[in-house]
Amino acid sequence: MNRMAIPGTRALLRLFVLTLLAISLVQCASTGSGGADGDEGEAVSNSAFPIGVYFVRGQKPIADEDYPTDFRRDPETARDAYAREFGDLAAEGFNTAVMVIDPIAYGDRYREVLAAMLEEAEKAGVKLIMPLGHVQGLLAEMRAEISESEIYQAAAQDYFDFYKESPAVLGYVLFDEPVPEGAPGPDGQTVKPEQLGKARAFVEREHPGAYGLSSWADVNNMAALQEGMHSRVLFMDVYPLAEDKEIGDFSDAWPRGSEEDGSFAGGADQPTYFEYLDMSREEVPGVPQWVIVQAFEPIPPEHPHYWRMPEPAELRLEVFAALAHGAKGIFYFLYQSESWVHGLRDADYQPTALLAEARRINAKVRAMGDTLLAIERDDAHRPQAGSGEAFAYTGPQGARYVFVVNTDVLATRNVQLTLDPAWAGASVASDVYDGSEFEVSGGVLTVAVQPGDGRLLRLR
Repeated sequence: MNRMAIPGTRALLRLFVLTLLAISLVQCASTGSGGADGDEGEAVSNSAFPIGVYFVRGQKPIADEDYPTDFRRDPETARDAYAREFGDLAAEGFNTAVMVIDPIAYGDRYREVLAAMLEEAEKAGVKLIMPLGHVQGLLAEMRAEISESEIYQAAAQDYFDFYKESPAVLGYVLFDEPVPEGAPGPDGQTVKPEQLGKARAFVEREHPGAYGLSSWADVNNMAALQEGMHSRVLFMDVYPLAEDKEIGDFSDAWPRGSEEDGSFAGGADQPTYFEYLDMSREEVPGVPQWVIVQAFEPIPPEHPHYWRMPEPAELRLEVFAALAHGAKGIFYFLYQSESWVHGLRDADYQPTALLAEARRINAKVRAMGDTLLAIERDDAHRPQAGSGEAFAYTGPQGARYVFVVNTDVLATRNVQLTLDPAWAGASVASDVYDGSEFEVSGGVLTVAVQPGDGRLLRLR
C-alpha cells in the first residue's frame, strides 16, 4: 500500500533479512510440509462479504516503537485496547482487518500480547489478515531459487506457526505491491512471480483455508504476476484522488505525483478509475477482486501536491463503482492515522467525518453482501444508462439484476435505464438494500441515485 515509504539501502536490507533467517534457524528446528510448488491446497471459502481496513496498528500513539506507553508490552493493557479496537471495527461495519504487527518489538511477553489480539478479534467477529513482511524481504533480495525451508524460516519470524492455529486469521500478506522482475520499479519491490507463487502455495498448504495474498497496484503487471503466483484473489489498491484534482475527478487511477519531492507513484496516461477496474478483470479473468479504496491523505510537507482526502461522496463512489464493476470485497486504506498519512481516524484515534461515511456505506454493503457474493457480471445483457454507469448481473436460478451508479458526486441523478431486449419483459425492479420498487415499462425504468451512490436492483 505504501508507495511513499522511505527506501533503505539494498545492502542493509540484505543484511537484515539474512540476520533474521539466522536467528530463525536457531529458534525453529522444523520446516513446512512438502508438496509441489504449484499446490494450491484446499478450496478457500469466506462466509461474509469482506469489508475491511488496511491496516490496523492497535491504538498505538504516533511515536517510536519504544514509546513508554506503548501498550503492546503489557498483555492486560493490550487485551483491553484490542477489545476496544475490534469492538469499534465491528460496530462500524467492518468484519476484516489487515494488521501491522512486529512481534519482536512486543518484548518478552509477546506471545501473551498476540494471544490477546487473536482472542479479542475472534470475540468481535473480526477476521485478521496478518503480515509476513520478512517473506517479502526474502523474495525481493534473494531472487534465485528459494527453498521451502527458507520461506518457512522467514514466515516464522512473524510467528506464522502461532497465527495459523487461530480461527481469527483469514490470511497473510506476503508481498506489498510487487513488480515482476524485468519490469520498471523500485528494486526492493521486484520479485520473480514464480517465487511469489511458491510462497503463496507454501502458506496456503501450511494453513489450509487461509489466503496467501499480495496487494497489486499496477494493472500493467497483473497478468505477469498472476501467471507465477496463481493467487486465489486479486487484492488490488486504486488511489485516484490527487490534491490538484477537482472534486469528483476520477480521471486517473493513479495520479502521477512528483519525482522531485518523492511523491511519484504510477505513471503518466493512467486509465480512469472506472476503466482500471475493468482492465484488471481482463488481465486476471475469473479471479475474485478485493479492491482497496483511497481513504487517506499524506501529511504535509512530506508529500505535497499528491493524494488528498476524499470527500464523503467521493468515498461512496469509490466503493460503489468497485462493487458495480464486480468487486467481491472492499477494503479502506487506511483506518488509523500514521506519522505520514491521515486515515479514517485521526492521530488521537478520534473518528473523522470520513469514518462516519464509511459506517453508512458498510451498513449498506453488509445488507447486500450475500447477494453480491452470489451474483456474476453478465456483460451480454448490460443495460444502457442515460448517465453514470450500469451493469447486468445474473444470480442463482436465473435471477437478473442491474447495478447502477451515479458517478456525479455533487448531485442526485434520476438515471434512466434501458434494459437489454432479452430482459425487457421485466415489470418491476426492487432495491436489494431497502426494498424500494421501480416500475419497468417497455424495458425502461428511471431510478433516483444519490451523489456517488449505487443501487443494486433485482428485476422481476
